[in-house]
Amino acid sequence: MISVSNLSIKLDGFSLRDVNFAVKGGECLTIVGPNGSGKTTLLECIAGLRRPQQGKIVIGEIDATHLPPEKRRIGYVPQDYVLFPHLNVEENVAFGLKNKDGLNKAREIMNWLNIHNLANRNVRSLSGGEKQKVALARALAVNPKVLLLDEPLAALDPLSRERLRKELKELISKILNTLSIPVIYVTHDLSEAELISDYLAVMNGGRIEQIGLKEEVFEEPASRFVAEFLGYNTFEGVVVESKEDTATVEAEGALIHVKAEDTQPGEKVALALRPQNIILSHKNELVKKWQHCRCNIIIGTITEVSKIGAVARVSIDAGIKLRVDAALNTPDEFTFKEGDRVYVQFKADSVKLIKQNKLLRLEGEQVSELNAV
Repeated sequence: MISVSNLSIKLDGFSLRDVNFAVKGGECLTIVGPNGSGKTTLLECIAGLRRPQQGKIVIGEIDATHLPPEKRRIGYVPQDYVLFPHLNVEENVAFGLKNKDGLNKAREIMNWLNIHNLANRNVRSLSGGEKQKVALARALAVNPKVLLLDEPLAALDPLSRERLRKELKELISKILNTLSIPVIYVTHDLSEAELISDYLAVMNGGRIEQIGLKEEVFEEPASRFVAEFLGYNTFEGVVVESKEDTATVEAEGALIHVKAEDTQPGEKVALALRPQNIILSHKNELVKKWQHCRCNIIIGTITEVSKIGAVARVSIDAGIKLRVDAALNTPDEFTFKEGDRVYVQFKADSVKLIKQNKLLRLEGEQVSELNAV
């Protein structure tokens, strides 16, 4: 297990502030966030490459906060892999092994990762995916207590990245099941985050905004920032009416019905709505179909349409600004165009109401709520 408590570090123009989380052996935590949010700095603190001014890092039963990197038993795969060009693959994998059995251990790991056929290759001749596996083999060869992966697919071209995602997922599952060590995986790619692990942390401005089970974070964003980063439409508003389990919120000129309990008129809130949960229509045709539920039907104007693969992405001005993602069977089936007046329709229970910015702390399998500071 690795636990990080109240970790803080101040650098030129940036700081990590009060970072808390724990990951048990056999679990993988994926950390996401925009560029500059502190993801790599956090990994460097855990690896011992930076020394925090405050807080504690415990690996197993050992306080590693002030240990040098070589004493921490950390396997670290940085973004650019940092392979040694003057060494072949086998020598790269064995580099951190100082005892006489180092070469045997390196060969064992290469066999385990199925890259033994690369042993005598110069690293300059490797593909991006092969370099990634060599860097992973070198990290595992030291028999680490924790494995850190810093955007391992970022250096690859888009085609290779897509092809290697599932393969990397299988490798990480193999590591978790066989070695039973904690894995911390950093990425800015949400599709990777969904695929790789069961736990997710979202960083912003040097802090963890939300952390917990992946499904919980994606389905119940705890702040407007988290919702926006995960791709939701977001807007601020004020509760104007609250009845039983439904609230009506005035948001930037539109009245939005939302499933919510314990709200009070006059309360300021944020609303979040997934682009794929919105239906567009040229006519108000869903009124009868949705009579059994509290629904939102507002009129807006399409300001932009773009088709990306099997999805039509539509921007709409309906008082509030909305993005709609409509699945396509064929590109020709989408009849909406820029300038069209349309009905924008979505169910009340599709709207997430965010009452305050909450921080969550992951303690292995236990997730408990912390008050925002």
